[in-house]
Amino acid sequence: MRIVIDLQGAQCGSRHRGIGRYSLALTQALLRLRGEHEIHVLLNGLFADTISPLRDALAPMVGGDRIHVWQAAGPVASADPQNDLRRKLAELAREAAIAALQPDWVLVTSFLEGFGDDAAASIGRLPSGAATAAIFYDAIPLVESDKYLKPNPALESAYRRKIDFLGRADLLLAISESSRQEAITHLGIAPERVVYIGAAADRIFSPQPVPPEAAARLKSRFGITRGFVLCSGAADPRKNHVRLLNAFARLEPQVRARHQLVMAGEVPGSHRQAMDRHIRECGLQPGEVVWTGRVTDGELQQLYSLCTLFVFPSWHEGFGLPALEAMSCGAPVIGANTTSVPEVIGVDWALFDPFDEAAIAARMEEFLTQPALRERMVAHGLQRSRDFSWDSCAARAIAAMETASRPLPSARGQVEARQLAAQLDEVSACLARQDSQLRVGTYRVSVRAAARMLGRALRREYATARRKLKRRLGF
Repeated sequence: MRIVIDLQGAQCGSRHRGIGRYSLALTQALLRLRGEHEIHVLLNGLFADTISPLRDALAPMVGGDRIHVWQAAGPVASADPQNDLRRKLAELAREAAIAALQPDWVLVTSFLEGFGDDAAASIGRLPSGAATAAIFYDAIPLVESDKYLKPNPALESAYRRKIDFLGRADLLLAISESSRQEAITHLGIAPERVVYIGAAADRIFSPQPVPPEAAARLKSRFGITRGFVLCSGAADPRKNHVRLLNAFARLEPQVRARHQLVMAGEVPGSHRQAMDRHIRECGLQPGEVVWTGRVTDGELQQLYSLCTLFVFPSWHEGFGLPALEAMSCGAPVIGANTTSVPEVIGVDWALFDPFDEAAIAARMEEFLTQPALRERMVAHGLQRSRDFSWDSCAARAIAAMETASRPLPSARGQVEARQLAAQLDEVSACLARQDSQLRVGTYRVSVRAAARMLGRALRREYATARRKLKRRLGF
């Protein structure tokens, strides 16, 4: 098979989050395990500052001639309605670049991007003989639409448009069994089209002892003065910070006196201010809760290794990577008994109801006061973490693409030449009408000229693809 990996997941606004880690690590594993398959990597030229680092990381594995960059005029972020036409042109340009590579499969590492950045992805806007697979992380915005989508109509519109495209994919590769079920239940995808492939932690997260001098420097930097309970993650409401703080405040005074609660990771200033107010309201004293801000992977590995207990109270996760990272480092881990978190932790006796503050506090206190229980969880976590590897994820992904039943291109709703020409003419006309709205920046080609150039290029790509398709189908 010839596989083209759309690596925008490691370029866009998610590149510093779990999605970015996942996208790059899975790509590297696919390259290690490709065997006789031919793999190409496709990058978005609008993220210019990410291209050289990704080339440096991947060229030794894939070869520089198999790393391709498609170009479009930006900005295309769907948060701004004035970008709509540029975004649609970018989608066409991306699909044309894919068609030119003549892949059997396109693997999209992160499809639901592009609201606040220049990621662009679509399926089926141009004719192609390729099938599409997409990594499916979760349906959290859809499941909890009242929190994530309804307050922002523009976001909801952009998200649902992406979901419509995602429904055209031949395969969704789910990072957990929980996310697989979400795709089936909430997106209406047929079960045979959603395959579990799993996730894994980066190799830096391993049980490495922290030298005393390094531990002292780390603790001094963050203001950690005693044993600590660690929590890491973003500031979304589902991360459950309020209930965690309340649960920590519920601990017996002598237990709390021996521990701080360390919240690792960067959070918005507004969230920090709201949480600081809540800390005072629930009776916690200055210094009992520590906010680290953004930490490096190396610092996070040390925090995992040094903590007395890692708590993961999030009530909705696509996978729950922080829990796996912590277990991989030898931390005793407890977490919520909902969605994918039990799949990662693997034992009921380390779980709690994330909506019950008393239950969270009871489980925390149980582990903080029983060293033998912590040791039992450390041993289990280290063993459990060995069940998750990037090579296993990549092997499942390749097997899914090898065995998937792929419909003939004619059954994929291919676009006729006259329809494509009409679509491009419409885009050109709309762009001409909005000429005055084009933002002045590094892109200085006139709208009409850009539309004409892109129209010619896309028609050439379409004609080539059509000829090749006819040869494949024997007519």
